[in-house]
Amino acid sequence: MDLKKKGETATVGSFKQLKVSLIWTSAVDLDLMAFYQTKDGRSGGVYSDNYSSGNMGDLNVFPFMKLSGDEGVGATGGASREEMLVTKLDDIEKLEIVAVNFTDASEGTNKTFSQYDARVEVITDSGETHTISLDSSSSGSVATICKISPSFMGLQLSNDSSVCSFDAFKSNVKGAAALQLQSKVTLGAKGDSHTVQIKKKGATSDITVNLNWKTNADLDLGCFYELNDGHKTVIDGLQFSKGRGGPRNVVSRQGCYTQPPHIWHMGDDTTGSQMSDGEFILINPEGYSHIKRMTIYAFIYEGVANWSQTDAKIVVKVPGNPEIVVDMNREAKSQGGFLSRIAGKGSSSNERYCAIAGLDFIGQDSIRVTKYVTFHEKGHRELDQVYSWGLNWQAGSGK
Repeated sequence: MDLKKKGETATVGSFKQLKVSLIWTSAVDLDLMAFYQTKDGRSGGVYSDNYSSGNMGDLNVFPFMKLSGDEGVGATGGASREEMLVTKLDDIEKLEIVAVNFTDASEGTNKTFSQYDARVEVITDSGETHTISLDSSSSGSVATICKISPSFMGLQLSNDSSVCSFDAFKSNVKGAAALQLQSKVTLGAKGDSHTVQIKKKGATSDITVNLNWKTNADLDLGCFYELNDGHKTVIDGLQFSKGRGGPRNVVSRQGCYTQPPHIWHMGDDTTGSQMSDGEFILINPEGYSHIKRMTIYAFIYEGVANWSQTDAKIVVKVPGNPEIVVDMNREAKSQGGFLSRIAGKGSSSNERYCAIAGLDFIGQDSIRVTKYVTFHEKGHRELDQVYSWGLNWQAGSGK
């Protein structure tokens, strides 16, 4: 059933699991959120932990709802979907389903949702489906799409379709006051960079580099690194046996956490989900003052033919700073379309390596992250040449 006009309502039947999906194809980064008020006066929200105050929720304990993750990063366009599952609403007086246009909100602009080809679907486990389109012509970066509240007949779903600015939304919706925009920085275009401050003395938290993907494929994360004393080499998933890898306190081709270079690859993930969202490289605070630069890259080990099928991204977390997201979709999809046209076959099928980002440690207290996203056919040697590493490569070995 379509709730086409503001104020239209429908009764939602009983369910064991309710699925709320935000779906769009336009080049915009939309974030699905839910804000609740309980019968005993509490309020709160479920939204991406890419926001500093974010809580993805939990299906087994209150609030009995959980968000799938963050889509549309980098505003690249294509088939994007965020989902939230709900298993119980007994304590909820009102639940507001919201879409935040992160692209506009972070830039301080207020466009109209009607240009984004977006909709929300509310589906019970019995197949009962209700659809509300985000077609408001009012300008703003936040849309309260629909509300779910108890009624004498059960749960009532209503089309709200109200749009406002981000600041007005935080002031007017209970549970939204803690929402902070600047918890993620997206490097959208090739060459974009962002510099953050790092605390070297007394630092207790690692810098983490995460490669995440959502397809059934095996991608591998790696890096070139150079220390201030001139030592440089490579760490990646091909340098050690497939699996979670060895101990962090032994110098190996996996790096080392407790000794120089203080850079350690946590191990191989063949699915993108075995080790909590993909593969990780950790940088020990003890090494911050010794590292000069890094080139972060990934390669397709098996499972897909090209990068446009991977939906991959890099997230760099520097303690005390917003996450830095380097999305690959824009370049992967653009390159794939071009190669398909000129070659008449699958896109970039031979270019299985991608240099994703550069990390430059500047002075004593800052790090600059730069988006590369260049694709390569000849692997490590070609990456070395393009990014001026000057390593001595030998057949059958990493270096």
